[in-house]
Amino acid sequence: MFQALFKIEFLRSKEATFWIIVFPILLTILLTSIFGDIEKNVKFRIGYIGENKFIENLKDHFEVLKVKKVEEIVEKNLDAVIVFEDNFDLKLQRALILSKTKLFKPVNVEIFYTDKEYSKVVKDILVNIFSSLNALNSEKEVKLKVNERKKSISYSQFLYASILVMNIMSVTFFGFTSQISFYKRRGLLRRLKCTPYSLGKFYFVYAIVSLMQIIFSSVIFTLFDFLVYGVKPDVLNVSIYMLFGSVVFLSLGYMIASLIENPETIVVLGNILFQVFMFAGGLYFDVRNAGIIGTLSKIIPSTYLVDGIRKSFGYSAYENHFLIPLIWIIVSLSIVALSSIIKRKKASSNI
Repeated sequence: MFQALFKIEFLRSKEATFWIIVFPILLTILLTSIFGDIEKNVKFRIGYIGENKFIENLKDHFEVLKVKKVEEIVEKNLDAVIVFEDNFDLKLQRALILSKTKLFKPVNVEIFYTDKEYSKVVKDILVNIFSSLNALNSEKEVKLKVNERKKSISYSQFLYASILVMNIMSVTFFGFTSQISFYKRRGLLRRLKCTPYSLGKFYFVYAIVSLMQIIFSSVIFTLFDFLVYGVKPDVLNVSIYMLFGSVVFLSLGYMIASLIENPETIVVLGNILFQVFMFAGGLYFDVRNAGIIGTLSKIIPSTYLVDGIRKSFGYSAYENHFLIPLIWIIVSLSIVALSSIIKRKKASSNI
């Protein structure tokens, strides 16, 4: 059985080869070429923490955003974050007035930047701006502290996690789930019941073959991304989330195939779920502030799986990466078990 399914899914299916190997590579090249150097075509982006009027002077030269935490320098792809102390304007005026007295106390400003070249340029510009304030007087009214955030994420790294999760969903919805329904229609599973080979064993073997597809395509894509874009993921972290994600979606696919008999319905539903999990899951763009889509992203498994893989590059926008996907596994398998019990009761009552 394993050999037969392996030949069908790996060796004879040209469509599977395209969707799980060729398409992810083409999609990566397309999106990276469009968005990979997007920062070169826009103003430098600066975030700031702390209410003040001084920041208004920078808005003509920078794209300025108010942020809540320094970590957003990576999450929102900012070039720098300036942290002003509370009541900055008032304290700066007081420092200027009292600069020649014993009551003088400097105000504190922190600048955070990343290891990107553009970020380093912005850091130098900001240091010069604040240094010019101090140059007006002999006392240093602004006490400046500069910090580098070592980890930053490129769009190639951001996209890497997306393609891996997309591979899992492609194998599940367009292979595993739909093929089971077609096997049912052809009567293969009914005939299998009449043999010593159990249906449970068939589903398990088919899930292993699908998992091998996922692993194979992921290895090929990882090698491509490393050789072409220099993406170096944390292999252990990626492996954990890939295996866990495969269990999540194969469980969901098994539930769908168990509940729905019509193959055409399963194909349509698979396409809908694929699109929802892909776009609402933030696979290509940050959707946390996208209204209802942002709310939806917090309850679907793809969000946490892709974000978990991105932890390899020091980027993480969500917490509890295993909780929500685990709930999906439990609910999917519970529904399958409940459906099986109901079917057995109906069958026994008809005897």
